[in-house]
Amino acid sequence: MDKHEALAAFLGDWHAEGTSYGGKDQSASNPHAGATAWRSNHTARWHSGEYFVVQDERANGPFDTLSLLGWDAEAERYFARSVENHGFARDYTMTVEDQTWTLTGEHERATYAFSVDGLTQDISWEWKPGDTWLPLCDRTATRID
Repeated sequence: MDKHEALAAFLGDWHAEGTSYGGKDQSASNPHAGATAWRSNHTARWHSGEYFVVQDERANGPFDTLSLLGWDAEAERYFARSVENHGFARDYTMTVEDQTWTLTGEHERATYAFSVDGLTQDISWEWKPGDTWLPLCDRTATRID
C-alpha cells in the first residue's frame, strides 16, 4: 500500500465520547484529576491531490483543532501538524503498526487504534506538564458518515 493511501483510515465524519483530564491537581499520584466528560465531532478529508488529510475537530470546552496529516517523502516519516483555538501549534511524528497510529510530540503523545472494520477509533492522549507523562484524554470515536 502506498504511504499516502494508509492515511485513508482517518477519513470521514466521526463522533467521539470519553474523558479528559488535567488541571492544577493532576499529578503522578493523582493522574485522573480534573476528569470531565469529552464529546467531539471531527471530519477528515483529503486535500486536493489526495496526498494529505485535513482534519477539523470541534470539542466541548470549547477545544477546536485543525490538523494536517501526511507522509513526508524527504524525511521518510508520517507527520501531523496541529493548531488549536488556545494558540498552540504542535508537530508530531506519526508511526503506524497494523491498525494503530502513534503520534509523538515534545509536549503530547497519542495512540489511535482503529477497529479492523474501520468504524471506531480508540484514542488516548497523554501530556507532559513536568517530568512525567500523564493522561490527557481517553475517548472512542465512531464513524457517523
